[in-house]
Parts: sequence; structure tokens; C-alpha cells
Amino acid sequence: MKKTKILSLGALMSMAMFLGACAQSTNEIKGQGDGSPADTQTVTINEIELTVNAKYIFYTWDQLPSDLTIERKPIVEFTNTNGDTHYYELVYMPNGTLNWYQAAYLADDAGGYLASITTPEENAFLFSLVNDEKYFWKFPKYVEGKSKANHYEIMIGPMLGGFKHDASVEPTDGWQWLSGEKWEYTNWAQNLDDGIIDKDPRNNTQPNNSGEQHSQRTIGFGELNQPVPTWGDFSDDAGTFGMERTGGKRYAFIIEYNKKPNN
Repeated sequence: MKKTKILSLGALMSMAMFLGACAQSTNEIKGQGDGSPADTQTVTINEIELTVNAKYIFYTWDQLPSDLTIERKPIVEFTNTNGDTHYYELVYMPNGTLNWYQAAYLADDAGGYLASITTPEENAFLFSLVNDEKYFWKFPKYVEGKSKANHYEIMIGPMLGGFKHDASVEPTDGWQWLSGEKWEYTNWAQNLDDGIIDKDPRNNTQPNNSGEQHSQRTIGFGELNQPVPTWGDFSDDAGTFGMERTGGKRYAFIIEYNKKPNN
């Protein structure tokens, strides 16, 4: 199991929160200590060093707080078209309270990684595990004068292991899998404008955002108005546990294992 270290530089950041409640080892934190975007920490997940918001709190499975409800579904197996058999575990969070990085950290702690998808067959299999609206968070209906923006009630679905590791301003550049598998097969959502599956009048073809400037550098199923097997690029902080965030929740993620786990 990999661990990281946390060193707080901000007077407002409670050491008890990180070293007591989380019992974490170290992430390196940089910035002014006021929770602004300039405040970052580095965390190692699946042997990849990632730079994230300094307020993100990372837990191992045996350190999960009591108010973080998680349901781990039975492990299932799938043999891909290349003959490799891998094992998959769906993790359901009824309160939608972990972001992509926090989920990836837990997947790593379990001995796996957020699922990579390398073929249409694997994509179809994984989507069959989550083809239920309870695993998708929907943007609330737009209310004139109250809502900041109209997202046309699109859905954010279960988290997958694709992420953008750089700050490229080109939306399609820089994507990779946490597993280290080649980035070849993709299944990005495409603009439909059919008023049923895609009610968003804007061009909804994915990916349409990227890099540190916009921070939509993680992948999950969704981006349309029904549960769909296509992918969207989603914000880093959607679903963050320990932070107030109104722009989205994440209700599920899928862990992939190269070998059948003992648990």
C-alpha cells in the first residue's frame, strides 16, 4: 500500500484534521494557506505524482470517517478480447461524497486502480454494472434568477481511470490511464441535440475542456441526460469529501484489479 505525506503551510489548515482524523503520511503542500487555487499538494496514486487542491483529504479504507457512506459491490470478472481476465468492483456512494482523486486513492489502497477501458467490449461490460440512474448525479433544473448557469440537467456518472496529467489547452491532448495502459480506444460523448438523450442545445461533444485553467481533467461515464456508456470530462472537485461544493457529486467508481483480490 502506498502512502503520501502532508505538510501544512497554512494556519487555517487543521493538523488534527489531517494527522488525526486521516492519519495520513505526507503530501507536499504549496501556496498561501488560504485555500485558494494556488494552494496545492502532491499526492502519489498508482505511482503517478499528481498535483491537486491542498484541501483534498485522502483516506485509506481503514481510515474512512463514520459519515462517509460507501457500499462495495461483489467483485466480478471479465475477459477482454486480448484474452486477459481482470476483476472489477463497483463502489457506490449514496451521498456522492468523493471526488476523482479521493476515489483513485482508495482504489490504489485496495490494490487496484480506477478502471481503464481499452475495448468496446470492456466499455459495454462496465457500463452494464452502472446502468442505473442512482449511479448518476444530475444537474438541478435551471431557475431564472437563482441558478448561476444552465447545465440542462445533464448527468455526471461513475468515475473511470482516465485523466489529463498536463495543462494542455487542447481538450483532446494529454489523456492517459492510471493503469499505464495505452490510450487508444475512446468513447467520448457526441453532440446529439435530440431533445431526449441530449437536451443541451450547446455543442456537447467531449472532451470540451481541459488543463489547470478549467480543471475538467478527469473521466467518467455520462455527460448526457440519461445514463449512457459514453464518457465526459468532469471537474476535479465534483463530489469532494470535506468541502462544500455545489457543482456536482459523484455517486460511484469502478476499481479494476489485474488479479483477483483476497478481500
